[in-house]
Amino acid sequence: MLKNNPIVLICALLLLVVTLIAYSKNLELGNETSKGYFLGKINFGDSLNHKLYSDKVQVKKSSERGVMVLTIVVTDNNTPESVFVKIYNVKDKGTFFIPGEGDFQNVGNLIKDVELFREQTNFYQTTLANDEGLKNGVGRINITKLTNNEVEGELIIIANNSEGKQAQLESARFKAKF
Repeated sequence: MLKNNPIVLICALLLLVVTLIAYSKNLELGNETSKGYFLGKINFGDSLNHKLYSDKVQVKKSSERGVMVLTIVVTDNNTPESVFVKIYNVKDKGTFFIPGEGDFQNVGNLIKDVELFREQTNFYQTTLANDEGLKNGVGRINITKLTNNEVEGELIIIANNSEGKQAQLESARFKAKF
């Protein structure tokens, strides 16, 4: 009697549709929460400290010159400001210095406007000297979590451009999936 009843069939189909919709909504919610983030304070010498925030953090693990490399690329959600970091010999969580010592120099760049990529004064690097000729660029990345799927940590960078002007990224925190 229940097999041939059209109301039972309609209820079963309705239950199936509701279940599929709920499942797809949970998938969307899961993707939203796993996007990642980057948040820090940045200034480019001629500007006041302001927040740099992005929910589109690009991270990549690769092998370069025979060692494991971690690359992080971030562009602010509201401005063309960007951060580029490349750390060599990353095998586990820990503190890494920019440029660091050893066979490979770590990279920490702050970019004022990624759309003006041909202008050298737009790129602030830890390896360039300030306007007094001192190479005072430095950075530190503290990786607090590193798995096969995810990286999390903190970052600071002090960098100079080709004219010796200084930029600073401070109190930055990030979390992203590979």
